[in-house]
Amino acid sequence: MPVSLDELMTRRPTIEFDAELSAKNLADFTQRGFTSIERITSDEELEWLGEVYDRLFEERIQPVPGGYFDLIRPYDSEGGELQPQIITPETRYAELRRTTFWRKGRMLAAKLLGVDAKSLRGWGHMIRKPPRVGDSLPWHQDEAYWDPAFEYVALGCWMPLDPATVESGCMSFIPGSHRGDVRLHRHLGDDPKVHALVIDDVDQSSAAPVPVAPGGAVFHHCRVLHRSGPNRSPRVRRAYANEWQLTPVKRETALPPRAWIDEGKRAWEERDIKPGIR
Repeated sequence: MPVSLDELMTRRPTIEFDAELSAKNLADFTQRGFTSIERITSDEELEWLGEVYDRLFEERIQPVPGGYFDLIRPYDSEGGELQPQIITPETRYAELRRTTFWRKGRMLAAKLLGVDAKSLRGWGHMIRKPPRVGDSLPWHQDEAYWDPAFEYVALGCWMPLDPATVESGCMSFIPGSHRGDVRLHRHLGDDPKVHALVIDDVDQSSAAPVPVAPGGAVFHHCRVLHRSGPNRSPRVRRAYANEWQLTPVKRETALPPRAWIDEGKRAWEERDIKPGIR
């Protein structure tokens, strides 16, 4: 009989792993808006995180109310899962904040952003692309999901638990796009009940796919344009990401409202969260 998730948390490996950034990593992040490293954690922790990840999705865990949903389907709609997501798993399972992935991710994020690691706050999300049917996530900027009344210094640290290849849906980026403003977004299918956002008219001529092996990591600026392709491989593509940012600062001059944010907030608040799902 499988152990409970609470018991599984007590089995977290404590083997240390030394992950560092090169001068090229620092230059790439500054110039291109993203960079990757070959490894950010140990084999032992990667295996344990895989077990935790699978259990969370098998049990459809909601760390916060409504925190399990498909990114590209209308909230809580019926049908096969195409790209389910779990948000802020660390709020329910604090052991995730003690992992090497969390601690090293924070340290490296601070170096890339040029800030003190102690000043960074973080939260996580897990995205699963099923084999053969796992859909693509369209071009977007992470900051487009956030309140435009604030200014942000932030990046994402994305780690695959399985080979992230072009075939399985690795991430792709538009180099240098982080230097621009947040672009106009809309909800996928023009449906605010779909969480995923999309930018139209993206010039993909310079798009750079970034394949990553299990346990590697991609760091990307909150404004860089990025996407992930569909999973056409015969195996699942599991990814675990943490967002790292300084406390947002209120803008002196307000930006125009972003319709997609207001529409999405209303759609989220109108959800019928079923109490039978944990």
